[in-house]
Order: sequence, then structure tokens, then C-alpha cells
Amino acid sequence: MKKSRPSSPSAETIAYNHDLLTQILIRIPPKHLLKLKLISKQWRSLISSLQFSHSHSLHHQNRGFLTPSALFLGIGNYYRPPFELPALPLTPDTRLPVLDFIVDPHFKILQSCNGLLLGHFYYNINERLRYFICNPTTRKFKMISLPVSQLGSLRAVNLAFDPMKSPHYNIICVRKLPSPNKRFGLYIYSSKSDEWDSSWISFRANEYIRFDHGVFCNGVFHWNSNGRKSLRFDLENKVLKKMPMLAPMFQAPQGSEDEDSRYFGESRGHLHLGVTYMPLCFKFNIFEMAADYSHWFLKYCLNLDDTMKAFPDLRLPVVDIYYGFHVLSVIRSEGEESKVVILVDYKAICYELKDGVLLNVYELKQCPETLNRCPLNYIGIQVYQYFETLSCV
Repeated sequence: MKKSRPSSPSAETIAYNHDLLTQILIRIPPKHLLKLKLISKQWRSLISSLQFSHSHSLHHQNRGFLTPSALFLGIGNYYRPPFELPALPLTPDTRLPVLDFIVDPHFKILQSCNGLLLGHFYYNINERLRYFICNPTTRKFKMISLPVSQLGSLRAVNLAFDPMKSPHYNIICVRKLPSPNKRFGLYIYSSKSDEWDSSWISFRANEYIRFDHGVFCNGVFHWNSNGRKSLRFDLENKVLKKMPMLAPMFQAPQGSEDEDSRYFGESRGHLHLGVTYMPLCFKFNIFEMAADYSHWFLKYCLNLDDTMKAFPDLRLPVVDIYYGFHVLSVIRSEGEESKVVILVDYKAICYELKDGVLLNVYELKQCPETLNRCPLNYIGIQVYQYFETLSCV
């Protein structure tokens, strides 16, 4: 019988030194750490802890921010991958996440925020929505009960999470109050206490503010709007403030007749609006919000007409008001590698933002299920950034 090799004194020192073991393990990427949890109960307990996940995020941050490694592509009223590829990789070594651990297929992703996803289940009109938080990396999942209130109708549920500041997250619930003067109620949940605040905030707002389309950036939650003004919410100070939006056709390219679509998102602490125009062309603007929230300024103006000549067989479907050109995501970096991802004719095309240089092209095939329901140009594509993290839910 072969005898097992005795462990070395140095290995035993590491194994029983909690601080030293932590300093070693936080340097390992999440996908490998998940396998290391199987080594022992001690390692599993350490890697699964709230403090370790926070330390791990801090170690892997890049100048205060995490970097997305993929984009989830969603569709319609509940989550259905519109393409055979469930997510779009942004780095060559990305292990694409799969949401098959959410056993009920009738769900919709509402928002992505620094590694966590907010979503809800939906069965039929007679049943209430049930909300959940999940981490696609760790495949952990938690149901969230909304605050008990008989006032008004539910307008939106939002997620706010910054793993650089805290391992805990907040959920914001907005309800339209039964009042003739456009009043709303705002409720806040904290994962730290696992409770909703006993007090809530009453405020006035116009109906054109998209409370269901929000972005968390620099500790502030921002809501998109179909009008010229919107709102932002300072979560720490619990203060609502006004925020300007772009007027239609602001600084539009010459020859444009109208706007086609708008992208609203954030990257590395920068709030963005991406605007495409009609008639259909590969010219679009990306605006950035000023640090003092006084105005939007033009950050990038891209004309990809010449670049798109590399695809002579590209089809540009136009049916009524539906166009086949979508800005999926704007992804900033500290260097000159900031990029934009657009979708056109079943191709996801990634460009370097400064000069419009082509970086990657991904051929996408539409799933038979969605293809039978409606062609791609009728589909509203929702995009959710994916971050590899160990953040707890």
C-alpha cells in the first residue's frame, strides 16, 4: 500500500494561518476559487464568507472599478436568449455564464449591477410578481419580498450595489401613489439588515420618467426619461435631485431626420447616452453627463460607414419604425481601449471608440423559438453587463 506523503511544515503553516491563506486566495480568479471550495470545509467557509468576497473584489478592481467580461442578451417580457449564444464574451478567456440554475424559465432580468442580477418571475396576470437577486458566477439565488403597501401601483424595482464600498446591496422600490398631483413613494431595502426601511420618501415626478430603466453610478441611482428632465437619487444621503436629459436631435449628424434609439448606461463612473439616428446609417453620438450634472456633452462621434464596407453582404432591415441597428453597450477603460458594441444583421460588432477601429465580430444565430415569434428587427434587445465576482446575495 502506497503511503501518503506527509505535508510540509510550510504547507501546514499556510493551511492554519487564516490571514495568510486569505492573502493567497484573493489573488485567484473567481472561476478557479469555486473549485477550490471543494478542498476542505475550512476553505469553503472562507471563500463563501461575506468579508472574503469583499476583499476579493477590492483586490481585483482596476482603479476603483470592476471590468465586465460578457454581456447577457435578453429579449421581450421575460428572459429568453434571442441567440444561440447566451452571452457575448468581451475578453478571450471569458467563461460564458449560464442562468440554468434558475429553475423556473418564466423570469425576466431587470437589471445588472456590478456582478449581481435583479429579476422577477411571472406566471399570469392574476399572480403577483416575485423578485429575486442572483450571482451568475457563484450561481447563488435569493428571493426578495417587496414592502407591504396598499398605496398605489408598483412602477419599478431597482438594484444598487457597489462592491468597492460595501459587500451589501440596496433595492429601491418606486410606487405611484393614488394622488392627482403625480406623487410617488420610494422605499429602500438593505441586504445588511435584510429589511425594508420603516420610513419611505414621497416625491413628485412627471410620468415620462422611466423608473423601470435606471442606472447606478457613483453611489447615485439615475433614471432614464423620455422628456427633457429626469431624477437621480443619492442613496447614502437619501436625497432626490433633478437631472437634465438631452433634447431630441441635440447635436445630430448632418443629414439626420430623427432619432432612432437611445442607449442609457454607465461605465467606470461615467454616465452615457448613446443616440442613433434616421435615416439608417452608421453614424451615432455618445454623450457623457458632466460631473456636476449641469449638462450632457458630446464624448464620441462615430461614423462607421467606411468600416462597415468590410461587410458587403450586410443587410439593414427596416420594417415600419423598427431598425436593425442597436447600441448594446459602451465600455470605458483607463487607456485608449474604450469600446462600443453594436448589433446589426445578426452580428455583434465591437469597435474601439477613439478611432472607430474594428476589434471583434461575433456571428449570432437567432434561436428557433424567438425566430418563430418575430424577426430580429421587431425585438427590443435588453443588455446586461456580466462581472465575475464572488459577491454574496
